[in-house]
Amino acid sequence: MNPFFIVILLTMICIILSVKSLSSLEQGVIKNFLITLEFWRNGFFSLLGFTLQMMMILVFGYCLAIYKPIYSFLRKLADLPQTHISAAVFIAGIAMIAGLLNWGFGLIVGALLARFVTIALREKGVRVHAGLLAACGALGMAVWHGGFSGSAPLKVAEKDHFLEEMIGVIPISDSILSSFNSLVTSGLFLAFVITAFILASVSKSSYSPTHAIPLRAIPTGDGPSIARWVGILMLLIVGVAAFQPKETLASFFDLNLVNFTLFALVLVVYKSLDRFTESVGEGIKSSVDIFIQFPFYAGILGMLSDSGVLSSFSTWVFENSSAESLPVYTFVSAAVVNFFVPSGGGQWAVQGPILMDAAVSLHLPLGKMVMAFSYGDQISNLLQPFWLLPLLAITGVSAAKILKFSFWFFLVGFIYVLGVMFFLF
Repeated sequence: MNPFFIVILLTMICIILSVKSLSSLEQGVIKNFLITLEFWRNGFFSLLGFTLQMMMILVFGYCLAIYKPIYSFLRKLADLPQTHISAAVFIAGIAMIAGLLNWGFGLIVGALLARFVTIALREKGVRVHAGLLAACGALGMAVWHGGFSGSAPLKVAEKDHFLEEMIGVIPISDSILSSFNSLVTSGLFLAFVITAFILASVSKSSYSPTHAIPLRAIPTGDGPSIARWVGILMLLIVGVAAFQPKETLASFFDLNLVNFTLFALVLVVYKSLDRFTESVGEGIKSSVDIFIQFPFYAGILGMLSDSGVLSSFSTWVFENSSAESLPVYTFVSAAVVNFFVPSGGGQWAVQGPILMDAAVSLHLPLGKMVMAFSYGDQISNLLQPFWLLPLLAITGVSAAKILKFSFWFFLVGFIYVLGVMFFLF
């Protein structure tokens, strides 16, 4: 099913939910429908800044992945696995490591490895299941929010973020770099690797063909090194910030810093402005669906927010929660909302205020609560077709073949995190 069709279908569902939510105003269905369409229009361009941030993360991650030395390194890595089982475990591990560093880089590296390993093993005469290997390549998106590009924890680490008056600035030492996140993320990593091993052991491999887009590696430019020197200057700025006092670093380490650093790295590796522009042009192709679909998801967010659907849902969660159950409800609700708004930052903009208000009222650790939300957002990415788009294009494997394996990864990860939220929060 086309992911663009899915977002249109979700829009229709949310229109119905919004009209129903407004029925208490007793203005009539037609009036409520027109108000809902106004909510949708007002929200349609409400996430432009975040859309650009997400596009830049994906584009620059792609640029680094197709940089010829990195591309060649990935091809050599693809020759390491000798069996279907070792291939699944290998791809899963590398994709998650890359995803923890940067979600865009992880998504592209996981997809490239899945493609290259499938080709390498078939050249050796080893039968593989391309759908399973592609699903393993998507696992970076199931751990990314606990890594260095996690939007919610980075957002609350910003100075003057929209919830600062309520919760203050939460440094990454209380979220991404906390012992709690280390426990959850390392546990997820191990659970997914074991699941990949089991699935590869029981799945039937085949030689079914794939239809992937052509890829080409881009080398360092031969012209003047203007781009490289600009990139070095930008990295020096990041380095200076890294040696500032901890409070300053915590507020500086946000999504803009991630993009700033990636921008600088791409400038450095490609050396010339022409090659830099060429690589970005290739990377932008991978971000087209974000460009097209994010406004629709922003419109959905506008409807669900302005009509009171999300606030009613979140308020119900709060009213039916205790200090013991709120982390569980937060995790589950974030996973559910992610199907309608596949944007960690977009979700946080709506759910964050209510969840944090509840956390403050119940005297819960705020850094942990941000991460409980983050785990819910990331785990349902395994079933959200939107985030499979680059994977589908690079591997040439159909969504149906990937989802039947990613469902099992989702189930294992969901049960594990749910248990942590319930017993160890």
